[in-house]
Amino acid sequence: KMSVLLYSYLITSSVAFRASAPRCSRPRVARPPACFEAIAKTSQPHGPPSETDSAVLATASPAPALQPREVVATMLHALHRSNRGTGGYEAALRFISPTHQYRADFERSGKYSASFARYLRQPHKASLLGWDEYRWDGDTTLIQGEAYQQTSVRASADATWTSVRWLLTSKEVEGSGASQWMVEAVFVDEPDDAELAAVEPLAPLEEPERRQIFAQLDTDESGAISPESFVGVVASLGFPREQAEALAAATDTDGDGAITFGEFSALLSKVNQQASAAGSFARLVTDGVRATADAAQSPHDVVTKVLRALRDEPPYPLYGAEVAIRYCSPTNPAAQLTPATFATYLDEPHYAILTQWDEVEEE
Repeated sequence: KMSVLLYSYLITSSVAFRASAPRCSRPRVARPPACFEAIAKTSQPHGPPSETDSAVLATASPAPALQPREVVATMLHALHRSNRGTGGYEAALRFISPTHQYRADFERSGKYSASFARYLRQPHKASLLGWDEYRWDGDTTLIQGEAYQQTSVRASADATWTSVRWLLTSKEVEGSGASQWMVEAVFVDEPDDAELAAVEPLAPLEEPERRQIFAQLDTDESGAISPESFVGVVASLGFPREQAEALAAATDTDGDGAITFGEFSALLSKVNQQASAAGSFARLVTDGVRATADAAQSPHDVVTKVLRALRDEPPYPLYGAEVAIRYCSPTNPAAQLTPATFATYLDEPHYAILTQWDEVEEE
């Protein structure tokens, strides 16, 4: 749904680009919840969330009174498997830095996205959802507006501890002069860039598709997009204005004050650079274009496309699995899988026909 809305932004007028995105409700608390405040001061291992802990998540939000450990404790409880579907993921997203790609999705819809759920289900993130105990490893380190906190989690009392490192940054509360701690990054046995790209690759848009998007943004048909117009587009998609301005400057590689098709095309090619603003923007545009194209297809077209993707020579690894997941209903558990995990199911004997067929007959 969000991908379709994105494309609607991109193909409408410049006035629509400047329209404000819908914002979710963000209740604030004046003081940290007592349960998390107590947890932050205790050095002993902590067990899974109690009913009281989980109930607090409904109204838990960043606030100047919250210290880094209280933010981390809230995040761990929010991500715990027992709180999925009961507001836990939404609570976690309220504490994530506004510059994070999944926070932008949340700000637009007020709900966590399927891509955020898939992100958390990556193998190296599993311990954040499946822990039954966690502990503080060392004191909080504060350095010029940043806080570093080491924790460890494990699935049971006799399981091996997994180290989790948290990076928090101090963000100013608009109009108040105060600041509050928010989560900038979490490191849980993170894979390197090559491994991350292999988990869920996305093919860049073809040149005709890129030219179609560029033409929609080149409103005066000058053959270039002004940085001001580009910033308005990026900001309307949920990116902070400072980040949008930085992205515009980086995209205008020759610094001539105009973004040409070549520069815009180079930006869209960064679709798999997931840890950058450029990659997040390119992925949003790519998903939006493909979702709109998908919506126009008939059931016959969808079935044929999926079968072909699973059977034909793939343009890159896991392409067939990626296409199949894209067309899964949101209520289908397979929609939450990564292409790498989905591909393992195709190795099962009773699914082999999907990748080995020679003829298809409609009934």
